[in-house]
Amino acid sequence: MHVCGFRRAARLLREGRRRRRARLRAGLRLRRHGARHDARHRAPADQHHSRRRRGPAARAGLLAARRARRVRRGRARSVTGVPGADGLRGRAGTDLSRRGAAPARVARPPQRALRRHVRRSVPRDARPDRGPRVRRVRREAPAFDAAQARGRGEGTPAVKVAVVGGGLAGLAAALDLADAGHAVTVLEARPTLGGAVQTLPEREGDPEPPPDNGQHIALGCFTEYLRFLDRIGEVGSYLRTRLALPVLGEDGTVAAIEPRLRALLAYRHLSFRDRVRLPVTTLRLRSAQSEPNESFGHLLRRLGETDESVDRFWDVFVRPALNLRCDEADAGAGLFTVRTALLGPRANSDLILPTRPLGRMHGDAAGAALETARATVLTDARVSSLEELDADAVVVAVPPPESARLLGEPEPALEDSPIVSVHLWFDRPLLDRPLAALLGSDAHWVFDRGALTGSRPERGQYLTVVSSGVPELLEVRGRELVDRIAAQLTARLGEGELLWSRVSREPYATVALRPGVRRPGVETSHPNVVRAGTWTDTGWPAT
Repeated sequence: MHVCGFRRAARLLREGRRRRRARLRAGLRLRRHGARHDARHRAPADQHHSRRRRGPAARAGLLAARRARRVRRGRARSVTGVPGADGLRGRAGTDLSRRGAAPARVARPPQRALRRHVRRSVPRDARPDRGPRVRRVRREAPAFDAAQARGRGEGTPAVKVAVVGGGLAGLAAALDLADAGHAVTVLEARPTLGGAVQTLPEREGDPEPPPDNGQHIALGCFTEYLRFLDRIGEVGSYLRTRLALPVLGEDGTVAAIEPRLRALLAYRHLSFRDRVRLPVTTLRLRSAQSEPNESFGHLLRRLGETDESVDRFWDVFVRPALNLRCDEADAGAGLFTVRTALLGPRANSDLILPTRPLGRMHGDAAGAALETARATVLTDARVSSLEELDADAVVVAVPPPESARLLGEPEPALEDSPIVSVHLWFDRPLLDRPLAALLGSDAHWVFDRGALTGSRPERGQYLTVVSSGVPELLEVRGRELVDRIAAQLTARLGEGELLWSRVSREPYATVALRPGVRRPGVETSHPNVVRAGTWTDTGWPAT
């Protein structure tokens, strides 16, 4: 080492002689600041203490000047066959070829201070050239693309993987496999990719942009979904904003749901007593334990919530994530949602709002990314049997009934929860904000689609209304449903003439995580065959 340790320098002092020991004792400095010197009569140290020196001589217990000389006299030990680290600050650039050889004389860099590091002293100026710089290089290193992954595996044949299903789960799996260097083929029965996230086929008279099959929103805690969007080049296709969800009451009162306990006290849709309970219950949910087959609504009432608070606050917060009311949802799923989004880091509760048509933002972009990664994408390709696939491994990323048919297994006992969307174009603006929730209405959520996409109509306002988890609306005829939703909106937001409308229904939108429901895992009874999808046991809500 080029810098001798303090212990070695101290051993060079001959402490056996009484005169020298007396001198050393006279120059000793106690470790505690402000303590008296014990060897000589002088002013108290807490009043006129000697100035502490900087640098290698600042260690207590040794005269600074004498100690510095001892350190300089010590010979640096060398290590056989260790080349110098050229270009690193604070290190010599000499190659030591034999043990005991003295290093070449080089200009030493300034060492302003020494820090204790494990069992030796490391110059402050040398520390940035160690761990921190390596970690910084790793953070800045670009990710391997498909071509680089294949280059790493030269001589190793790529595994042929067939991904059955072109929904979000299948597309995400295919991209990860392609990036790992495997030969991937995606087979989708529909003419377009994206699965349940689609843009409706265009009709004459449709506004621009064309309507989607539902106005999807996400939260900041959906890190894998955001990583997927980044991978397909759509990181700029959504608006990320802090959670400040306006909720409109029947009498026109507006209150906001925010991820701050103090803000819960200002939720004016509840009585004062219920508002005071809200932050208390929220904190208790951090450690609450659910009972077997218990609903989230029952758990909330066990913790002191009232029917009114469950209906007018907790349903509004939980329904978008679980596509169910609190009294219908599993308590464990509700706890996970609140702990992750409301009690986690603040960014977890951020709202992620798409600003492009869902089909272009997901299916089209993912298809282009797969082609760039040299994967094969086949649409209008229905798979009748797994035996017909020429693949070493298979990912089955289709809904439960189709998955059970392909795998030859019993269909899992899972129910579906629907989503119904009504698209309305009024002759004048009704909603004065990008989105809002409505209490006591079939219109659970209202979105200003023109404002979100940046494509406002020349006249009026283009709204999308979403109703989550209401199977009864599937049986209502289209015109009747449009009239019902439009009447509820105009009664709450003001009169307006309806210029255009369209209805989209998704009866199998999500799996209903009711009390006691257990989703299957990804493993199957077939070797090299796995499942994928939100209906599997991912640990996250099925939305």
